[in-house]
Amino acid sequence: MKKHFLVFAFLAFGSATFSTVLAQTNTQGNPIENAVKKDGKYAILVRNASHLKASIMTGEELKRQHPKLQFEIVLIGEVVKDLAVDESLKPFIENSAKLGIKLVACEFAMEHFAIKKTDYLTSVETTPNGFKYIFGLQEMGFKTITL
Repeated sequence: MKKHFLVFAFLAFGSATFSTVLAQTNTQGNPIENAVKKDGKYAILVRNASHLKASIMTGEELKRQHPKLQFEIVLIGEVVKDLAVDESLKPFIENSAKLGIKLVACEFAMEHFAIKKTDYLTSVETTPNGFKYIFGLQEMGFKTITL
């Protein structure tokens, strides 16, 4: 009986201590999100307007926390057309430019959708091939994801 009491007391004490540690850890933020480097290099390959908005918002948050961080968004597919014709995207594009987020549109996709560089705000850059561009970023040490 005495052994059962000691085991129970140990478990109760351990649970209380573990709960306290968890509570303290959670108040400091997510360690994975905190792993983003202050001078890191990150890029996202984007195909549609909703992913573009989410990518820009993510880039804005990261750049506000870490101004030296490099963040690029490479645009392929239909979003290349949306970027030229969807007026609701302009504030996102303007804010990204102010923070130093680089937007790069694929010229293959521009050709396919009959979009000209002059259809974009001046902050939007272009590249002949979005896939080759993202490969180049990877070779330069950028961490990349595709949406």
